[in-house]
Amino acid sequence: MSAPDEKRPEPWHKHFWPWFLIALPAAAVAASMVTVYLATSRPHAMVVDDYAKIGLTIQRKRERDQRAAELGVQAQIDFGPEAGEIVVTLDADTPPATEHLFLTLSHPTRADRDRRVEMAGARGRYRGRLNLPADSRWYVQIEPADRSWRLAGELPRGELTLRLEPANRPTDRPMDMPTDTPTNTPTGTDG
Repeated sequence: MSAPDEKRPEPWHKHFWPWFLIALPAAAVAASMVTVYLATSRPHAMVVDDYAKIGLTIQRKRERDQRAAELGVQAQIDFGPEAGEIVVTLDADTPPATEHLFLTLSHPTRADRDRRVEMAGARGRYRGRLNLPADSRWYVQIEPADRSWRLAGELPRGELTLRLEPANRPTDRPMDMPTDTPTNTPTGTDG
Protein backbone atom coordinates (compact mmCIF):
# COMPACT_ATOMS: atom_id res chain seq x y z
CA MET A 1 0.00 0.00 0.00
CA SER A 2 1.12 3.49 -0.71
CA ALA A 3 1.18 6.31 1.66
CA PRO A 4 -1.54 8.91 1.19
CA ASP A 5 0.99 11.78 0.88
CA GLU A 6 3.02 10.12 -1.94
CA LYS A 7 2.53 11.59 -5.43
CA ARG A 8 1.68 9.20 -8.20
CA PRO A 9 3.50 9.89 -11.48
CA GLU A 10 1.35 11.13 -14.33
CA PRO A 11 0.98 8.88 -17.38
CA TRP A 12 3.50 9.51 -20.20
CA HIS A 13 0.92 10.91 -22.63
CA LYS A 14 0.26 13.84 -20.34
CA HIS A 15 3.86 15.10 -20.56
CA PHE A 16 5.20 17.58 -23.16
CA TRP A 17 8.53 15.95 -24.09
CA PRO A 18 7.31 12.59 -25.44
CA TRP A 19 4.93 14.41 -27.79
CA PHE A 20 7.70 16.77 -28.87
CA LEU A 21 9.98 13.83 -29.68
CA ILE A 22 7.21 12.11 -31.64
CA ALA A 23 6.32 15.31 -33.54
CA LEU A 24 9.80 15.76 -35.10
CA PRO A 25 9.90 12.51 -37.12
CA ALA A 26 6.16 12.79 -37.85
CA ALA A 27 6.74 16.23 -39.41
CA ALA A 28 9.61 14.84 -41.51
CA VAL A 29 7.38 12.02 -42.79
CA ALA A 30 4.59 14.47 -43.67
CA ALA A 31 7.02 16.80 -45.48
CA SER A 32 8.47 13.91 -47.48
CA MET A 33 4.97 12.87 -48.56
CA VAL A 34 4.25 16.41 -49.76
CA THR A 35 7.57 16.45 -51.62
CA VAL A 36 6.83 13.14 -53.36
CA TYR A 37 3.37 14.43 -54.35
CA LEU A 38 4.80 17.64 -55.82
CA ALA A 39 7.55 15.79 -57.67
CA THR A 40 5.15 13.32 -59.28
CA SER A 41 2.22 15.61 -60.02
CA ARG A 42 4.18 18.45 -61.64
CA PRO A 43 6.94 17.19 -63.92
CA HIS A 44 9.60 19.75 -64.64
CA ALA A 45 9.29 21.14 -68.18
CA MET A 46 13.03 21.74 -68.54
CA VAL A 47 14.01 18.11 -67.97
CA VAL A 48 14.34 16.30 -71.28
CA ASP A 49 14.90 12.61 -71.84
CA ASP A 50 14.98 12.28 -75.65
CA TYR A 51 18.44 13.55 -76.57
CA ALA A 52 18.46 12.06 -80.09
CA LYS A 53 15.34 14.02 -80.96
CA ILE A 54 16.93 17.19 -79.57
CA GLY A 55 20.03 16.62 -81.68
CA LEU A 56 17.94 16.31 -84.85
CA THR A 57 16.02 19.45 -83.94
CA ILE A 58 19.24 21.41 -83.48
CA GLN A 59 20.47 20.23 -86.89
CA ARG A 60 17.19 21.29 -88.54
CA LYS A 61 17.42 24.71 -86.89
CA ARG A 62 20.95 25.17 -88.23
CA GLU A 63 19.79 24.23 -91.72
CA ARG A 64 16.96 26.77 -91.50
CA ASP A 65 19.40 29.42 -90.21
CA GLN A 66 21.69 28.64 -93.16
CA ARG A 67 18.78 29.02 -95.59
CA ALA A 68 17.97 32.46 -94.11
CA ALA A 69 21.61 33.43 -94.61
CA GLU A 70 21.51 32.24 -98.23
CA LEU A 71 18.39 34.35 -98.84
CA GLY A 72 19.97 37.31 -97.06
CA VAL A 73 16.91 37.71 -94.85
CA GLN A 74 17.03 40.22 -92.00
CA ALA A 75 14.18 41.58 -89.91
CA GLN A 76 13.28 44.59 -87.85
CA ILE A 77 10.63 43.88 -85.21
CA ASP A 78 8.73 46.71 -83.54
CA PHE A 79 6.61 45.76 -80.54
CA GLY A 80 3.80 48.18 -79.86
CA PRO A 81 3.69 51.08 -82.31
CA GLU A 82 0.04 50.85 -81.22
CA ALA A 83 -1.07 48.98 -78.12
CA GLY A 84 -0.57 45.27 -78.77
CA GLU A 85 0.54 45.66 -82.38
CA ILE A 86 3.68 43.98 -83.71
CA VAL A 87 5.26 45.05 -86.99
CA VAL A 88 7.91 42.93 -88.72
CA THR A 89 9.83 44.43 -91.62
CA LEU A 90 11.90 41.99 -93.69
CA ASP A 91 14.94 42.97 -95.69
CA ALA A 92 16.20 40.32 -98.09
CA ASP A 93 18.43 39.89 -101.14
CA THR A 94 15.79 37.48 -102.45
CA PRO A 95 12.44 38.49 -100.93
CA PRO A 96 10.56 35.46 -99.59
CA ALA A 97 7.23 34.95 -101.35
CA THR A 98 5.02 34.47 -98.33
CA GLU A 99 1.84 36.18 -97.18
CA HIS A 100 2.15 34.96 -93.59
CA LEU A 101 4.96 34.81 -91.05
CA PHE A 102 4.89 33.21 -87.65
CA LEU A 103 6.43 35.05 -84.71
CA THR A 104 7.19 32.86 -81.71
CA LEU A 105 7.97 34.44 -78.34
CA SER A 106 9.38 31.99 -75.81
CA HIS A 107 9.86 32.80 -72.16
CA PRO A 108 13.27 31.60 -70.90
CA THR A 109 11.87 29.67 -67.92
CA ARG A 110 8.08 29.49 -68.11
CA ALA A 111 6.60 27.55 -71.03
CA ASP A 112 3.07 28.63 -70.07
CA ARG A 113 3.96 32.19 -71.13
CA ASP A 114 5.12 31.23 -74.64
CA ARG A 115 3.19 32.83 -77.51
CA ARG A 116 2.93 32.22 -81.27
CA VAL A 117 1.42 34.89 -83.53
CA GLU A 118 0.44 34.57 -87.18
CA MET A 119 1.36 37.76 -88.98
CA ALA A 120 -0.21 38.77 -92.28
CA GLY A 121 1.31 41.08 -94.83
CA ALA A 122 3.11 41.41 -98.12
CA ARG A 123 6.18 42.97 -99.69
CA GLY A 124 8.25 42.51 -96.57
CA ARG A 125 5.93 44.18 -94.04
CA TYR A 126 3.86 42.02 -91.68
CA ARG A 127 1.52 42.90 -88.85
CA GLY A 128 0.09 40.97 -85.91
CA ARG A 129 -1.41 41.60 -82.49
CA LEU A 130 -0.14 40.49 -79.10
CA ASN A 131 0.08 42.17 -75.73
CA LEU A 132 3.70 41.54 -74.81
CA PRO A 133 4.47 41.59 -71.09
CA ALA A 134 7.55 43.79 -70.82
CA ASP A 135 8.54 42.38 -67.43
CA SER A 136 10.79 39.70 -68.90
CA ARG A 137 13.23 38.93 -71.65
CA TRP A 138 12.04 36.78 -74.56
CA TYR A 139 13.49 34.43 -77.16
CA VAL A 140 12.14 35.52 -80.52
CA GLN A 141 11.82 33.46 -83.70
CA ILE A 142 10.40 34.40 -87.11
CA GLU A 143 9.61 31.80 -89.77
CA PRO A 144 7.36 31.40 -92.81
CA ALA A 145 4.46 28.93 -92.84
CA ASP A 146 6.56 26.33 -94.70
CA ARG A 147 9.33 26.60 -92.07
CA SER A 148 11.98 26.79 -94.79
CA TRP A 149 14.07 29.43 -92.97
CA ARG A 150 14.12 31.18 -89.62
CA LEU A 151 15.55 34.17 -87.81
CA ALA A 152 16.07 33.92 -84.08
CA GLY A 153 17.31 36.16 -81.31
CA GLU A 154 16.69 37.51 -77.85
CA LEU A 155 14.64 40.52 -76.83
CA PRO A 156 16.04 42.00 -73.59
CA ARG A 157 13.74 43.13 -70.80
CA GLY A 158 12.09 46.47 -71.54
CA GLU A 159 13.16 46.67 -75.20
CA LEU A 160 10.48 47.26 -77.84
CA THR A 161 12.56 47.00 -81.02
CA LEU A 162 14.78 44.16 -82.20
CA ARG A 163 16.93 43.65 -85.29
CA LEU A 164 17.41 40.00 -86.34
CA GLU A 165 20.05 38.70 -88.70
CA PRO A 166 20.76 35.13 -89.79
CA ALA A 167 22.71 33.07 -87.28
CA ASN A 168 24.88 31.50 -89.97
CA ARG A 169 26.64 34.07 -92.09
CA PRO A 170 29.57 32.15 -93.54
CA THR A 171 30.89 35.03 -95.65
CA ASP A 172 31.58 37.47 -92.84
CA ARG A 173 32.45 35.31 -89.80
CA PRO A 174 35.96 34.26 -88.86
CA MET A 175 36.60 30.51 -88.80
CA ASP A 176 36.91 30.36 -85.02
CA MET A 177 33.63 32.19 -84.30
CA PRO A 178 30.73 29.88 -83.44
CA THR A 179 27.90 29.84 -85.97
CA ASP A 180 25.13 28.39 -83.83
CA THR A 181 24.42 31.51 -81.80
CA PRO A 182 21.91 34.01 -83.20
CA THR A 183 23.02 37.47 -84.15
CA ASN A 184 20.61 40.10 -82.92
CA THR A 185 20.78 43.69 -81.95
CA PRO A 186 18.26 45.44 -79.73
CA THR A 187 17.72 48.88 -81.21
CA GLY A 188 15.14 50.36 -78.84
CA THR A 189 15.86 52.20 -75.67
CA ASP A 190 14.26 51.61 -72.33
CA GLY A 191 14.88 55.05 -70.90
